[in-house]
Amino acid sequence: MALLAFSIILPVLLGACASTSSPSPAEVRGTSEAQDPTASPEPRPRDVEIYQLAPEDQSLLMSYVIRTPQNRIVVIDGGIAGHGKDKPAYMPAAIRSVLGLSQNDYFEVEAWFLSHGHNDHIGELAKMLESYNADSNYRINNFYFNFPDFGVEWKSSSGANDYDLEEVEQLKRGFENYYSVCGFHGNAQAAIPGEKFVKPADGGDSYYYDLINGAVITTDNILNGLEFDFDGVKFRVLQTWAKNNSNVNSTSTVLRMTYGTHSVLFLGDSYIDNAARLLKMWPMEEIASEYVQMGHHGQHGPDKGFYRKIGAAGSIRLWPTPKWVWEVYKATNNIATDETRSWLGLPADFNEFAAQGLDRTGRDFISGLAGAYPEDPTLVSAWTDAVLAAQRVAVFAYAEQG
Repeated sequence: MALLAFSIILPVLLGACASTSSPSPAEVRGTSEAQDPTASPEPRPRDVEIYQLAPEDQSLLMSYVIRTPQNRIVVIDGGIAGHGKDKPAYMPAAIRSVLGLSQNDYFEVEAWFLSHGHNDHIGELAKMLESYNADSNYRINNFYFNFPDFGVEWKSSSGANDYDLEEVEQLKRGFENYYSVCGFHGNAQAAIPGEKFVKPADGGDSYYYDLINGAVITTDNILNGLEFDFDGVKFRVLQTWAKNNSNVNSTSTVLRMTYGTHSVLFLGDSYIDNAARLLKMWPMEEIASEYVQMGHHGQHGPDKGFYRKIGAAGSIRLWPTPKWVWEVYKATNNIATDETRSWLGLPADFNEFAAQGLDRTGRDFISGLAGAYPEDPTLVSAWTDAVLAAQRVAVFAYAEQG
């Protein structure tokens, strides 16, 4: 079993906060070479592939799968709510398809990152872990997340009681089941003695969740330069939750992936407060990216000033956004994708947006407009080449790592 390469890199100068003028995406990448975002290129062996997965166009979810040059798999969130919430897990079939495997072939996920504790982000992993058994024929080697102790004081962004936090209880049950079946393998990079993964008799109902939660992703590690390296595909952790976060969305862990000259910013469901904190923590070159995942599915997330400062109007934008969220208006449903589009200099009317060719065939990749979905997402055969091509949002050419 390949072990994840983990490193603490030298800290940046935290006093060098973001300037009011942001560099262009080309300057951030350090190259003037233009990339054509108008189609999903056909990957070659050892290329890096990024998928914005969606089993259908209506469910709310954020699900990214990255395939490294050595065919290792990294997942970010993967959760699903709405139509897919109570359906069988789709992710095993999707990952097998990405790897070119058959329905019951063995696979491993090298690392699974979770941004925050909402079901459209953690629900799929919770289902997989809770239903895991000796016949599942896959293994997840490392889990990376840092959630606060959720309770009644944590509210949704609207201020209502956040009932989605019940999903965290399912995740806890899932970890108990997964490790009872798998036995010890743990998080290789966490400073957890192996004997800790043998649950004591008085371990409690959330023993393994508590053992892993925050074991690697911590504020101190982040400030010291927390980075994971998978075959040259690097994930820098830029932020985790803080005590003064205003709601559960703003507890999102923020990741920045780099490979060669390419960069992708994963914001999770970042909200106004933690997005502002991100700008204070890091110089702009550590944030601005070639690709930007739009926070909170593109609505009621970071504000206009944040997207302006990171130069998102010049980036390629990833929207983990179902069709029903994409097509409603703030004035009628208090969902603000139209407002966010206007910030980016795009048509606020979604029909006009599509008519101008700015949707999936342009610089914006919307999961609810991917154009191809599996008929039965639990079957590898349903994740056809056409479906994968429609949900493959980036291919980075293989580069020798120095």
